[in-house]
Amino acid sequence: MTLDRLDFKTDVFPFIIATAGEFAALYFWLQFLDAGQFVQANVVLWAGFAVERISVYLWIRYIYRSRGGGPVEQSLWVTVAGLFVITLSEVLIWILWIALADGEIGAIAAAPATNMAVAGVVLMVLMTIEHSVEMGVLKRTNPLAYVTSPSTLLFTFMEVAGAVGWLAFVRADRPLVGALVLLAGLSIEHVLQGSDLRPDTGTERPAPAPA
Repeated sequence: MTLDRLDFKTDVFPFIIATAGEFAALYFWLQFLDAGQFVQANVVLWAGFAVERISVYLWIRYIYRSRGGGPVEQSLWVTVAGLFVITLSEVLIWILWIALADGEIGAIAAAPATNMAVAGVVLMVLMTIEHSVEMGVLKRTNPLAYVTSPSTLLFTFMEVAGAVGWLAFVRADRPLVGALVLLAGLSIEHVLQGSDLRPDTGTERPAPAPA
């Protein structure tokens, strides 16, 4: 799906909400962590990711389904459980990333630049897996198809590059520049991911059978 066929109200706006949720989650999470306020850090991280997940879920349920994406008939409990598991996995990935980047895992801690590079590689690998599973679930296809997908790798890289650049600037006492880098990376990621998730309205496709 090409970007020029995206509609702002139905295709872009939900992902603006998702971007705002994830950006706020990460930005304030790091601020609270650096201030030693670990409870607040985790609360804001969960809250921001919840906003991201719910906005995408609502898009899938009320827009994607009406355009040939297939029915999304799941119980409330199944939906809540799915959102919880996906959010938990991403929270754990980000916690591992910051621990690696800041050299807090003593067995593999090295020079700051090395820590940052290793953390970036780990983040790329784990987020590729995370995004592949998400895409597979949302598109109701095999997640393995997305692990080596150039599009999935590209929007994952944009998120990772934005995060690594953000942290590097924050650690260099340039938080505003870092925030702009993070926002740019997340924005590009969500526009590309939204483009991939949008069903092709140009062809008729049978709705997949309920799982």
